[in-house]
Amino acid sequence: MTSKIGRRNMLLAMAGAMGTTALGSALGRAAGERAGSSADKDRKLLFVLCATGGASIVDSFLPVTRSEVGDDALADTLNAYDDDKVITPTGSNLRCPGYYDSVGLLAGLYESSFSLDAFLKKHHPWMTVLTQECTSVNHNVGQYRSVTGAGLNRGRTIMEAMAVRHGEDLIIPNCNMANDGYIQPGVDPSTPEFARAEIIASPLGFAAAMDGVKGVLGAPGRGLVERARGVREQLEDASTFGRTFTDSPRRQRFLVNRREVQPRLEATNLMDRLTLLPPELLDPKYGVMSSPLLPTLTAKFSNLLIDPWESQAALAVLLAYYGLSCVSTIGLRQEPTFGNEKLITTPIAFDFSHTDHRTAQYLMWGHVLKAVDALVDLLQQLDYLGDPALGKMWDRSLIYVATEFGRDKTRPAGAESWGTGHSLNNGTLIVSPLLKGNAVFGGIDPTTCETYGFDGSTGEADPSLQCSEAHIYSAIAQAMDIEFPERIDMSALLA
Repeated sequence: MTSKIGRRNMLLAMAGAMGTTALGSALGRAAGERAGSSADKDRKLLFVLCATGGASIVDSFLPVTRSEVGDDALADTLNAYDDDKVITPTGSNLRCPGYYDSVGLLAGLYESSFSLDAFLKKHHPWMTVLTQECTSVNHNVGQYRSVTGAGLNRGRTIMEAMAVRHGEDLIIPNCNMANDGYIQPGVDPSTPEFARAEIIASPLGFAAAMDGVKGVLGAPGRGLVERARGVREQLEDASTFGRTFTDSPRRQRFLVNRREVQPRLEATNLMDRLTLLPPELLDPKYGVMSSPLLPTLTAKFSNLLIDPWESQAALAVLLAYYGLSCVSTIGLRQEPTFGNEKLITTPIAFDFSHTDHRTAQYLMWGHVLKAVDALVDLLQQLDYLGDPALGKMWDRSLIYVATEFGRDKTRPAGAESWGTGHSLNNGTLIVSPLLKGNAVFGGIDPTTCETYGFDGSTGEADPSLQCSEAHIYSAIAQAMDIEFPERIDMSALLA
């Protein structure tokens, strides 16, 4: 990618960047320079990372060893790891598989994965593992339930609930860059319009949607543009369409956004703040600049221009840092990503476990954790809104690794490479200073590799209990100060 990108291509990217709600409901907030608000001090930030395809907790931070199974013949039929392949860093109460030298179909075809044990060694103080029994093995249904708590809070997604609690005075409080079930809106009709998700299909092109004039060669002055827009309003009002739908609520919402929100967006210079393209790809004659934070971001996201996962995470940082949003959702793509002529991700993400379980799990967990590692580092480095008085972004942040279900825990006797189906039984990883870190809540039966639940009020593991999507939703809500009548008590998890 060497040629410069002109305004035409930027606008084409913009067309894909804004969803069908472009400048719509989620943008219906006052948009000016972020001068601060009374909510800034106590606002919290949520990052939902969607590990599409069934990210198995047994293959990440709750592995079972052969010696724990206690029977070699049984261990040969379970997804149990050789004892010398499981690593527990000094000071960690969590453990993970070490580097997996694949003998499967992707051996030699993918780049070296981000190391699970290096991540665990670095971040275990803030890592919380919660065991879970999901309620669906259908991809879209499972994804939707992972962000709605299976309908716990009147059917609001945790992202919508977050926006209601912390984002009323933000421009785009709830930004969603994922896909499939993770982008479906909640079903609570009382959810305010501002809390609905703004769908961002292309993080690299999203900045161009922030201004209708900037970057257009020979464009008239903004005063003349505003006059032209005024004439447009008069012509539309006088048209057959305008007269027919004068009182249409949908048209009125559209007009409010066009008349009030769009000019305010253009006054904030958001295009330059959110542009993820480097200077060498931007022709200076268009007057568009890279984000001032781009060097900081690219130091952590080395594949930002070729990997949608990394560009989504980078934009999520910018949206939070500049006080535009309080919750961002990013998601893995089903199509594989290539870099240096090798695979960065597997085909169909974690769901490649159907064909080659351990290779898919290790490679995709590494890919997910590379983004989590970068997010934690950046959030620990940056002051919220660039204001030291507000502290580091990390102090108010929670990273939720959402996935739709687990994977089967059995394998053909003695197999080193095998495929797995979908399983309701699994667990969840949350990384945050707001929860008790370096901890597993729940447990695992080594004779089946199946997880079991815990009491959210005491934290005690209990083989007779199973925790569902509702428990995960409640734990996040409680950490984020989101209250609702049906919330399950998860106070034992709070830091």
